Amino acid sequence: MAENRLPGHLSSRAGRAIRPALSYFKAFMDAKDRQWKPEDPEGNIILTVAENRISSDIVRERLSRAAADFPEEALTYQDMRGIPALRQALARLLEGTFMKGIDVDPDQLSVSAGAGAIIENLFHCIAGAGDVVLIPAPYYPAFDNDLQVKCGVVPHPFHLDEDRPLGPQLNAAAEAALEAVSAASGSNGSNGSNCRGPRVAAVLFTSPNNPLGTMYSRDTVVELLRWCLQREVHCVSDEIYGNSVFGQGATFTSAEVIARQEAANLPHADRLPDLLHVVWGMSKDFCASGIRVGVLHSRNVQLNKALDNLGYFAAVSNPVQWALAEALNDGPWLADFLATNRLRMAAAYGQLEAALTEAGIPHVPADSAMFCWVDLRAWLPEPSWAGEAALWEEMCKECRVLLTPGEQCHAAEPGFFRVCWAWMPGDSLPVAVRRLAAHFGAKQKQQQQQQQEEQQQEEQ
Repeated sequence: MAENRLPGHLSSRAGRAIRPALSYFKAFMDAKDRQWKPEDPEGNIILTVAENRISSDIVRERLSRAAADFPEEALTYQDMRGIPALRQALARLLEGTFMKGIDVDPDQLSVSAGAGAIIENLFHCIAGAGDVVLIPAPYYPAFDNDLQVKCGVVPHPFHLDEDRPLGPQLNAAAEAALEAVSAASGSNGSNGSNCRGPRVAAVLFTSPNNPLGTMYSRDTVVELLRWCLQREVHCVSDEIYGNSVFGQGATFTSAEVIARQEAANLPHADRLPDLLHVVWGMSKDFCASGIRVGVLHSRNVQLNKALDNLGYFAAVSNPVQWALAEALNDGPWLADFLATNRLRMAAAYGQLEAALTEAGIPHVPADSAMFCWVDLRAWLPEPSWAGEAALWEEMCKECRVLLTPGEQCHAAEPGFFRVCWAWMPGDSLPVAVRRLAAHFGAKQKQQQQQQQEEQQQEEQ
């Protein structure tokens, strides 16, 4: 029987790809046409984009100089996992920042066209179609698309409570995920393409966290590692915000460092090289998502062999790699950039937090990444996902403020929203909060008055 084809004579596997990766992408594109600026104070304030533009001027200037003179060999085929000069520079960068205390082998680094490509190639190698990936929620909205669109891996959100033992929570999440996959694919547990039945292939977590703007504790990371090692499950630590820590006294340490320091206390520590993988990139910490450079650190020898092949399909332009290598090898520039970026991030977040506090809007205090998780349940027209969607629409249309709906991040309940505060100018952040507070505060007051009048009429 001929395969059922989609419009345009596409194969059935294109079905997932033709759906938007993010439900709110169209609203973002529409809002871009008129963005807030001092000359247009009524413009749209877009707080849905997980990018840091706060220090992009510094990066642009340095890369412009570095890209002006690259060697002729950059126009030829090079190592598909990244040119040696860049991988050596990246190793030194990691050793000097959130992987401080360990030796980073450049041969254990793979460079691809963005962290999304890293995630896709990694899961292509460590998980089969229909396998489950456990992800603590709320999480980065695009993980669902990144894991499903080509690899066919099943993301399963679960709500991790760091104040309770993690093992039972992970066990319950794994059991629920496998039951759901089996139910969806048939009573025999087969998913069609994976006749051995579904399995939990990996735990994927992000720290510093998107969307919470906080970091998992060392104890939490150790327990995640412990659970994965005991069950021979891959542990993928997304550390894309590892150098975006701005809180007073806050520091971030990579899961790779923690694993090596705690190896003597972990079960089956000999499995660590094969099962622990760290994802990083230039997009967030270096305000450069447009240059498409992601990095994977893994000591898994067979995985790195596979990436020698797969890297061909997601290689980064050689001139870009040469320019990055030169910039990262400029020690004084690198140190100044990291310090300046942290100060600028702290200042921008300070503007947002002060406005939220003044408006009485509950939120999770952030110390890292570029997000703030706000609680707007008081403004919901009804306590449901439909109510959250209606609130989001009203914020967009009436207040011209775009936030990420909590449902897209797999929030535990309706009414929470993600604020991406590093994409717009810092001065726009208090404006956004004032717009929301003024509109919904007045609306809430009006509703309360109406309820009081109705109650008085009933009493009469």
